[in-house]
Amino acid sequence: MIWKNELGPDLAVVSLVGEATSHLILRKERSVLVDCHSAHLERWINRHRLPKPDLILHTQVQPEHCREGGRFPGAAIFVHEPLLELAVDRASWERRAHTTWDHPEEWGITLGREPYGIAGSITIRPPDEPLPVSETFRAGDRLEWQDLIFEVVALPGHGRESVGFFLEHRGRRLAFFSGDLICAPHHLVNLYDLEENYGGVMLSSLSSELRRLANEAPLLWLPATGNPLRDGPAAAAHLAGAIDAYCAALGWRSGQYQPPPPRNYLRVGRYWELHRGVYQIDGFGNVILFVQDNGHGLMVDPGPCEYEVSGRSERFVEDLAFFERRCGLKTMDWILITHPHGDHYDLAPLVLTRYPQCRVGALDLVARVIESPWDYPYPALLPWYNLGFDHLPIDVAFEEEVPFEWHGISLCPIHLPGHCYCHGGFLLTFNGLRIAVTGDTVQNRGESASLSFLPANHTVPDDSAGPQKAYRRLLADDVALNAGGHGSHFTNCAALYRESLQRIEHAVPFLRRVVPGGDLRTACLRPDWPRWPLSVQG
Repeated sequence: MIWKNELGPDLAVVSLVGEATSHLILRKERSVLVDCHSAHLERWINRHRLPKPDLILHTQVQPEHCREGGRFPGAAIFVHEPLLELAVDRASWERRAHTTWDHPEEWGITLGREPYGIAGSITIRPPDEPLPVSETFRAGDRLEWQDLIFEVVALPGHGRESVGFFLEHRGRRLAFFSGDLICAPHHLVNLYDLEENYGGVMLSSLSSELRRLANEAPLLWLPATGNPLRDGPAAAAHLAGAIDAYCAALGWRSGQYQPPPPRNYLRVGRYWELHRGVYQIDGFGNVILFVQDNGHGLMVDPGPCEYEVSGRSERFVEDLAFFERRCGLKTMDWILITHPHGDHYDLAPLVLTRYPQCRVGALDLVARVIESPWDYPYPALLPWYNLGFDHLPIDVAFEEEVPFEWHGISLCPIHLPGHCYCHGGFLLTFNGLRIAVTGDTVQNRGESASLSFLPANHTVPDDSAGPQKAYRRLLADDVALNAGGHGSHFTNCAALYRESLQRIEHAVPFLRRVVPGGDLRTACLRPDWPRWPLSVQG
């Protein structure tokens, strides 16, 4: 689709809209190209008898916007200075994109954010072909071409170092090349490019930026994706309002739920005894241990999650010896893993060494990722932790909702998406109490949850892939104690599940309003991610 906007005598912008959008500024039989969405753009320019560009500017350096390669000899190509390596040096990108977690003490600051990814998952990719870059610019620069000025404007979110350009002629701003800040009619291009860190999406701060630009920019906005916006400021204000409404919706509560008062549990070593024979590590770790009266043990998520502490492996082995001495543990029959993030099973080899007959089990779709993490572009998988091994063999891949027996106790594996899609949990009745083990999808401590939105973890907030499914499934059971990830636990479970589900259901319609067509699946899933593992297509 071709759009042409006349900006004045002998000045026009021709936009070619495809998968993304390229803009050709025409002035006195010469041209400037802003972004290049097709390797065949030169054919289109020739077919329409337009002048080839002598300058190419990029709002960002992503494959879908930088496909010119070396196809415009003689054209000067400018990119934002922080993106120079990404644009020209694929080998360097490869080295810096494939990371391991070498500084655990920095987690509280970075939350997994890395130069080109999040927690080992690559989120920023270079062009298909390196760009022959001539020069770089910085936000605030004013680039002169003929009698036009392109003022560089920093834009948040998409691609991290993305920019836009105010097109100025004789002191008057005529158009705004807005990158992927917004797309027609008034939506975000997607949500996954807004990731700031592991579990963080740049949304709340975006509305103020949209309003600021709406006040500064002219009417005509020319996005890098989709059609031109005839009234860009109005579209930006509309999107800002929708984002604010969603952020406000996250704080909604029914007014009917009161968190249960905290309970005092017996301290057993560095664990709490949540119920007779049920032990959960104190702090931020991920170890839950069940010990039957006959000494048989079952452990969920053997990952104390204390990487900054030296001697953590030795401390964990001491825990096992302590339970043998004090709590009657004689053998470990099972290790169960809720999801593939390395902090939930990285010490499994220590358990298997001490109890060689122990078996490892996980929900089938979780097992696939644990056994072959290199096939999945997800964050925080075991190889990222740099522990000397990169996968764990799974003895039994459980089918969803098909119970299995553990010395007279029936456990039901359930699918609990939300924290990530490849996530399971387990329901069991132990010493007379109905218990749900929920990993990180439900890790509340008595407070209800709103929409935990983690696009980096391959999740979509809908009824087949999001926390709605998890809370509905848990509500269908008579759970009395919920033991989740990172030391979380609570009682009064049905009331908390119901309140959390209501809060999520309240927020989701507001989130749909900020993405094209309300299509959260397309907005959340990166194009190179599996749409879903086989047999669980949602």
